[in-house]
Amino acid sequence: MDKKSPKSKKLKKLVIIGIGLGILLFSGIASQAQKATINVLSVQDPFYFALEKAIPQFEKETGIKVNLQGLAYDALHAKLITSFVGKAKGVDVVTVDQMWLSQYAENRWIIPLTPYIKKDKEDVRMDEFIPEVIYSMNEWRGDIYTLPVATYGQFVMYRTDLLKKTGLQTPPTRPATWWTWDKYMEYIEKFDELGKKIYGTVICGAQPVPIVHMYTQLAVSKGVHWFKQFPKAPWDFTPTINTKENVEALKYYKELYQHSPEEAINYIWFDAGTAFAKKDIGMFYWWTPYGYLIRQAGYMVKEPSPVVGKYDIALLPHQPGVPQTYSLGGWSLGIPTYSGYKEEAWEFIKWATSRKIQKMMALTPIYQFDDFAREPLFRDEDCIRLYPWLPTQFYTLKKGNGKITRPPIPIYTTLEGFYGLQLNMAVAGLKSPEAALADAESQFKLVLKQNFYIPYEVASYDDTLENTIKLIKELSP
Repeated sequence: MDKKSPKSKKLKKLVIIGIGLGILLFSGIASQAQKATINVLSVQDPFYFALEKAIPQFEKETGIKVNLQGLAYDALHAKLITSFVGKAKGVDVVTVDQMWLSQYAENRWIIPLTPYIKKDKEDVRMDEFIPEVIYSMNEWRGDIYTLPVATYGQFVMYRTDLLKKTGLQTPPTRPATWWTWDKYMEYIEKFDELGKKIYGTVICGAQPVPIVHMYTQLAVSKGVHWFKQFPKAPWDFTPTINTKENVEALKYYKELYQHSPEEAINYIWFDAGTAFAKKDIGMFYWWTPYGYLIRQAGYMVKEPSPVVGKYDIALLPHQPGVPQTYSLGGWSLGIPTYSGYKEEAWEFIKWATSRKIQKMMALTPIYQFDDFAREPLFRDEDCIRLYPWLPTQFYTLKKGNGKITRPPIPIYTTLEGFYGLQLNMAVAGLKSPEAALADAESQFKLVLKQNFYIPYEVASYDDTLENTIKLIKELSP
């Protein structure tokens, strides 16, 4: 074809225009990414501080600016609800307590991440996540709504120096038939006998939320469920908390308080950990982050606590004849429906929950993060060197079931408020365990009926671990 022909000139002109449009389009996308600032609302749990230090790397890699705002637990929940109800566009990534997930999903306040994961299977690597974690924290009615940024199980922490004085056997890091709740109480009593200034244990007694977090681990381990049938279909929300098993569990918890500091009736989460780190307390069970938190003299401070080198970690006791179940909780990242930067928010979530960044957070001084959800990190030698109990922690997650321990239905927060109040009153001696649980169940029934859970006429979802495993496989490369 003649290069000087009109046809040739026209084609050349079109090519130049096409290249120009391509450059403009690319520069426009790049400019949008460079100018985008996403607002991230987070609770100030330990992961927040490690993540905060890693964010400059994300900004450098992507050109996306991050405005990370930390809030206390109740303040975060209140701010999120206000933002969602007001359809505010100023929030792009939110940290979601697993207990809030169903409420947020049912109200369409956050979007499903399933389509995003399908698009980026190779980046997300769903097959690395522990299935029990995704099941407990991130899945609702067959969709993935969030990805875990910090995952907690529960285990036992004990003073090795005090244990040596008792002459008792070392608590196990692998399942052992002899390590029962009755045996655990024997250990508590032995620690108590060591002296007036030594406490056998410490509980979390404040209502409504903290006491529920600690108590429900004991209760589920003894076979207590909240409802007649949930999460397996068909759902039946007839409450089952006023049972012989739960009465016995509450009496046991009250006995634990008798071996705790008197002020423990008002202890919130960190108070219990601080007491173990600063007082002479023999043994207690609590969320797994306290494995590293008790190494410091205070929350996120550099100074070591007095118990450094004097404590170790073990599995929870079990109830003979009852399949062991661990409480599983933590925080995940999701995208609000009204975010104006959903793609940028997704890039941040992929990055923050990736194996690379989670390891970076773990290796960040002062080494206050090991709350992994990805299985390979529990075998990582660098991480195990800093957090030697990781194999035990991994076991607690593999045996975890957050949907049984604290069922995350949309009105969970209301039920938890009634439950926590009654538990606190029983432990404080203001009511008998029998009366407290009877009152709690009556309140449960009233709220469940008012919110149309009794009878439950909405379609159920067969929410089993097996179905979540199938979903994970579908979303894996």
